[in-house]
Amino acid sequence: MPFTSPKRKISDTENKLRVLYCLEQLGMATKEQLWPFVAQLELMEYIPFCMFVDELLSDGAVASGAYAMEGSLFLTGAGRQQLMLFSDKIVHADKERIIREAPAYVRHLNERRQVRAAYELAQDGCFRAVATVCEGDVPTLLLRACSRDEKRIEQFVNGFPAVADQVLVQLYMLPLKQADEPMPSVLTQEEAMAAAAPGKPALCAFGGREHAAVVCLQDRQMQYTLLALLPNAEMAWNWAHSAQLAGCGLAAGLSALLIEGGL
Repeated sequence: MPFTSPKRKISDTENKLRVLYCLEQLGMATKEQLWPFVAQLELMEYIPFCMFVDELLSDGAVASGAYAMEGSLFLTGAGRQQLMLFSDKIVHADKERIIREAPAYVRHLNERRQVRAAYELAQDGCFRAVATVCEGDVPTLLLRACSRDEKRIEQFVNGFPAVADQVLVQLYMLPLKQADEPMPSVLTQEEAMAAAAPGKPALCAFGGREHAAVVCLQDRQMQYTLLALLPNAEMAWNWAHSAQLAGCGLAAGLSALLIEGGL
């Protein structure tokens, strides 16, 4: 009779670390998107998976997005620290499988979310590109970049799909502050993108209550015009005010992701 070694018992701690490691490799995913990835790797059963996700949310290692990111899960600083300190408790073979399978699954998620980046025509000596994340026909995020440095625009286009989730987290987790200025007239998307200027945000509306804020931000070498979808006009205006207050710091953070970290 052949000898069969007993199945290794996996602790709850290791299973939580597996969930964190999967989420780190995917960048951001809803529970419904994360589970098929965990299942195809046969890392755990569904009921324990749900329990571990809930515990990680309660412990603050994982956070859930707000507004257009509602329901999306991503690692917090505490979650990244846990992985840094204890990832050696995950079996190396499991890590290898997660790393190997994650890129294809991310591409699948990006196709469903319609993550795109493309060049636009250069104007007035500036090279230009636009990146979008859409759910259906409505853009969750539209980000136009302009720079006199052609190489930076190339890095923006090549790097955006890989860091789109991190860009969304950076923008949508911006703390909202009450706007002092009165709310402007609501424009169409095209009008708002054209009207927004540094220090002068704009608003546009979609069907129902959804509105988007459009702000223009600059760092030393890049100018960004970005549209972010919010549940209603007041929240969109407060978000625009908060983004303007963040100013060049927010623009520099975007460049750090999209340019320096984009490739």
